[in-house]
Amino acid sequence: MTLQLKNGDRMTYLRATEALAPLSAALDTACREYAEAIQILGGQGSLVEAARFYTKTHNVELPSIDTAKAVEAMLAQAKADGKSRERLHQLRTYLDRFKTDFNGNVADITSATIQGFLTAMNTSERTKKNCRDVLRAFFKWCAASGYLARTAPDDLMERVPVYRNKRIGRIEIFAPEQLTALLGKADSRLLPYLVIGAFAGLRGEEIKRLDWSEIDLADGFIEVAADKAKTDTRRLVPIKDNLKAWLNQFADKKGPVCPFKNVVNPLMSLAAAAEVEWKKNALRHSFISYHVADESGNSPAIIRTNYLQRVKPKQAQAWFGILPPKSA
Repeated sequence: MTLQLKNGDRMTYLRATEALAPLSAALDTACREYAEAIQILGGQGSLVEAARFYTKTHNVELPSIDTAKAVEAMLAQAKADGKSRERLHQLRTYLDRFKTDFNGNVADITSATIQGFLTAMNTSERTKKNCRDVLRAFFKWCAASGYLARTAPDDLMERVPVYRNKRIGRIEIFAPEQLTALLGKADSRLLPYLVIGAFAGLRGEEIKRLDWSEIDLADGFIEVAADKAKTDTRRLVPIKDNLKAWLNQFADKKGPVCPFKNVVNPLMSLAAAAEVEWKKNALRHSFISYHVADESGNSPAIIRTNYLQRVKPKQAQAWFGILPPKSA
């Protein structure tokens, strides 16, 4: 059966085939792709507008750069920008693994590449989330440096699973009597580390980077500089009355607050002497649990998830009521 076209339909058909002639495209294929594109746009613009936008954001001849070279360049810039040692270590840890697994052009990285890399990691969901965040930061740096299209970071990560910031295991804290026992056995070299962690909530690494000049007993603040903070953000931590009482004996001290490069061994020896089981990160967890405060350097959601163990008001009063012996 031969299809018969009336004058109007015939003119429409001829115009359509004439328009497609330079492209060597079949009319039915063009119609299907047009219909699919219009459905994708969902009324948010015309197909021509979408094509112009895509050309503007993608039709750029990107310079070729090996993933390993891009990683090293990003790390060098992060160091020059004054990122904290902890942040540099985090970037190095994840990106070194990624560049080993994928050592081609960064422009050839796909969502499937990223997803396969994260899936193969034999780690916790929280670690995978941290790695995913680092990879997003890497792709944003590549885009800002001209190695990827501006929309590439969102395009790449959109199809990569999102992992939850979930802590595995129970949050452990010290009881007031346990801290009292630790302080009673601590010497003058370790005592500041303990009381600043317990009564100000600084992270262990932050205390190790702290200098006595950053502790202002007169105005009652400890300054955690951006390059010494885990979050790369400067903050002022209030000194509570009992902490000030402990630190008054060190008012004339200069230099590093913590003289130990590796504080783990002294802490373990102290715990053994005090007959208290040492618990990793328990000083900070204890502080936040006994007094959840903005100066902890985390959002309330992170505090509830990762640090907080519910305690009774009387226990909190006992914790922040721990003072040095009168003879000290």
